[in-house]
Amino acid sequence: MSMNRMNQKNRAAMIFIAAGIANTSFAADNTTALERLESARIAFENAKAELETAQAEVAALTGTEIAVVTTAQTTNRIQPEEEADVPADPSSWSDGWEWTANVGINGASGNTENLSARAALAGQRNTSKYETSLSLSYIYGTTDSDKTTSRGEIAINNDWLTDSKWRYFAQGKYEYEEFQSWEHRLSGAFGVGYEFINDDKTTLIGRAGLGGSYESGGTADEEFIPEGLLGLDWTHQYSENTKLAASTTYYPSFDDFGEFRWNNSAGIEVIMDKESGMTLNAGLEHRHDSQPGSGFKPNDVNYYMGLGWKF
Repeated sequence: MSMNRMNQKNRAAMIFIAAGIANTSFAADNTTALERLESARIAFENAKAELETAQAEVAALTGTEIAVVTTAQTTNRIQPEEEADVPADPSSWSDGWEWTANVGINGASGNTENLSARAALAGQRNTSKYETSLSLSYIYGTTDSDKTTSRGEIAINNDWLTDSKWRYFAQGKYEYEEFQSWEHRLSGAFGVGYEFINDDKTTLIGRAGLGGSYESGGTADEEFIPEGLLGLDWTHQYSENTKLAASTTYYPSFDDFGEFRWNNSAGIEVIMDKESGMTLNAGLEHRHDSQPGSGFKPNDVNYYMGLGWKF
C-alpha cells in the first residue's frame, strides 16, 4: 500500500470521527434547550397558579376584585373603575329646590270687556330618596267688569323612592273656589306608584291609593267623603329647551258609588333664554265633578299662556 493511499484513509477516518463528535454535541445541545424550555414552562404555570391564589385572597380580604392580565411581554394591572360622582343630597328640607314662577294675562275690550289673569309658582326637589313637588296658583277673571272667576290652589306631593320601580307617595291639596257649590275643599291621599318609564327623556308613573276630601262653605254638605285614587303622570323632554307634561287623576267616591271627581292637565314649557331663566308656558286644566251641586256645571276648563322664570 502506498503512502498516499494510507494518508487518504487516515484523513477520511478523522473526518468521520469529527462528524460523529459534532453530531453528538448538537444532540446534547438540543436536549439541553428542550429541557430548559420545559423547566421554564413548569415555572410559568406554577407562578400563574400562585398569582391566582393571591388574587383570590386579596378579593376575600378587601371585597375588591383586581384582574391581572399576563402576556409574554408585559403584565398590566387593571384597577377597579372609579365610581361616578353622585351629587350629595341637600342638608336640609329647604335646600335643593328648583322654582318656576309663571304669569299670564288675557283681555278683550269693545262690545265685551274680558280680563283673565293667572299666577303660579311651582317647585321641585329631587334627592336619592325623595321626589317632592309643591305648587301654588291663582286665577282671576272678569266679564263686563263683573268678577266671574276666582280660584286658588295649593298642592304638595312627596314620593318615597325604593331600589325598584315601585315607590310610595302621599299628597295633599287645598282649593278655594268662589263660583262653586263649595268655597273650600281639602283633599289628600296616599298609596303606591310604579315607574312604567323612567329614563333621561321620558317618565310615566302610575299611581293607586286611598284618600278623601272635605268641602265647606256655600251649599256644601260639609262632610268627609272617602275616595280612591287612580292616576298617571307623564313628562317628556322633547328637546333641550322644550318639555311636555300631562297628568290624569281619577277619584271615585266610596260614600256614593258612581260619583267621582276627575282632574286632567297638560302643558308645555319652552326655555326662551337660559341665562335669565325665562320660559314660555302654555297649557290647560280640566276638572270634572259628577255631582257639582244644583245650578253648577260638572266641567271646568281653564286655558293659560304666559311667561315664566326659573330660579
